[in-house]
Amino acid sequence: MSSTPPRPDGRVESPQLSDLRDVTRALRFHLDTLPVEYKLAAPPHQFLAGLAFMLARQRFACADSMLGAGFGGSVVGTLARSLFAEGLRWLWIGEDRNRCRRILGDLIEERNRICLTFEQTDVSSDSLTRWLMPIPDVADLAGHSHTWADVEALPTEAELLNDFLTHQLGTAGHDRVRALLDMEGLQGAVKILEHAGHGNYLGLMSSLTLDGAIAHDLRADHEALFMQVAAAGVAITLVGSAAAVPELWPAEVDREAFTDKAVALAERVCDTAAKIHGLRRVRKTEAQVSKRPRNTRAPRGLLRPMAAVIPQEELLPDVNTVDQVAAAAEAYWEVARNFMVNPWKDGRTSLNITLMYAGGWSLLETVMVNYTQPGAAPTAVSAARMLLEEAARATWRYSVAPDKAEARFVQYFDEYRAMRRNTINTLTGSGISRKTAEQIFAMPGNVQLTKPLDQVTKGREPLPTITSMLRDLGRPYPEPGWLELAYTLLSQMTHSTPVAYLHTLRAGDPWTNHMSPEMLALALDVACLGSARLIGLGAWLLSDLSEDANDYRKRLARAAAEVHNAARSVHFLD
Repeated sequence: MSSTPPRPDGRVESPQLSDLRDVTRALRFHLDTLPVEYKLAAPPHQFLAGLAFMLARQRFACADSMLGAGFGGSVVGTLARSLFAEGLRWLWIGEDRNRCRRILGDLIEERNRICLTFEQTDVSSDSLTRWLMPIPDVADLAGHSHTWADVEALPTEAELLNDFLTHQLGTAGHDRVRALLDMEGLQGAVKILEHAGHGNYLGLMSSLTLDGAIAHDLRADHEALFMQVAAAGVAITLVGSAAAVPELWPAEVDREAFTDKAVALAERVCDTAAKIHGLRRVRKTEAQVSKRPRNTRAPRGLLRPMAAVIPQEELLPDVNTVDQVAAAAEAYWEVARNFMVNPWKDGRTSLNITLMYAGGWSLLETVMVNYTQPGAAPTAVSAARMLLEEAARATWRYSVAPDKAEARFVQYFDEYRAMRRNTINTLTGSGISRKTAEQIFAMPGNVQLTKPLDQVTKGREPLPTITSMLRDLGRPYPEPGWLELAYTLLSQMTHSTPVAYLHTLRAGDPWTNHMSPEMLALALDVACLGSARLIGLGAWLLSDLSEDANDYRKRLARAAAEVHNAARSVHFLD
């Protein structure tokens, strides 16, 4: 019998899923026993490396906690996606500890990206320094020593993935760690993670089950895939960061024994997950993977010649508070819960509208439950970014005259049918049978579609970029580009960049793992704005454009505006 505590959604677990959740939690509990200590006098690359595993295990714990929670299922996908990328980075760094210093190159790159986005969006930069350096100048992270301003960035994720797929086997011990990611159809699996991570229509389909709540829960095969990748990512981050900075390992813990047990538990997660989603665990050889040219990072002109260095006189104190923003967000949450729609009341429903409405609820609840929890706030930030993205897409889809609406709808759904087809082709190109590949996207029997999922309009027109959609969504504001900038800033946390590492700390004794007030205020702000669009519009459409639902839309918009008014004095955007 399973020893895993019952999940709050009340769904019946299959024996295989129960086994997966048992070993997933065993890995989580093992990782939690490793003490972590902040070494404020460490060199900057060592300080960041010391944060990598701590933050990775937090995300893994959040993913485990979200399973069966009854909301936020697709957020597990974005957490797994970030852990996958983190694992690739630390696998590469762990092979040669001299590479660790290049994490500072990523810090330069992301700071530069933020500077450029402020400039390109024409948003006032009163808070720029706080976004670049939200903690005191510990470990020379402000760059005052001028010793790392020219450090090269780490390879891009695409480069790291290509290197992994074409890598020749080396030492037996290291190959065991690499084998955690050595799964059949890895490139296709990464695409599935991307769908969930962006909160889009295709990603939300991972919630469609016979017995779960639409847009809230996860189907078993997707849960297995997400947690397999998450377990591999967190275990590799542990091993890679320990190899890169062994001097930071706690003396009271046997490093080899601890990491061996972590890898063994991660292997059990991978093996158990493979029995559920059907993608075998296989060891790739170079002959099985076609070599591709390495991607190169697009050159960027620095907005400021020394974007890595923040002058002492420009550093701003950490005196902000999110109390008023949180109070306004809680008030918004109360307004949102004062009007509910049952999509199945009349025995009929629209899948895409229901996914939009229920997805807005699921992601909003993820934000509101997690933003006050130490260590869980990054989950809230990722969910907020997903809400912002989907709100921009929904606004674009419904912001045309009725005579043009049908063409825009065709364009919208063709995008996701094409993405689905592309992912299936990527899976089959790895030697997976088409039947197995299509099964990952199969709909349960209670979902009836009016058009086949593989039917794409010939010569289809792709969707506009998310950047252009965000620009349109921001037009009513004094600084229209602020939502585009917000997306860049929230993406730091979603992609777990070195800038994001800094936003997860606040000075104290000991240092705490609370989110910076700027990042948290921005997450609450866009979460309320985005969910007001999705929930309000969804309720109105599902209520046949009733007056009550229209009034509810307006109340939601007003309550979200109150959150924005409070948040502006914290994040200083718009």
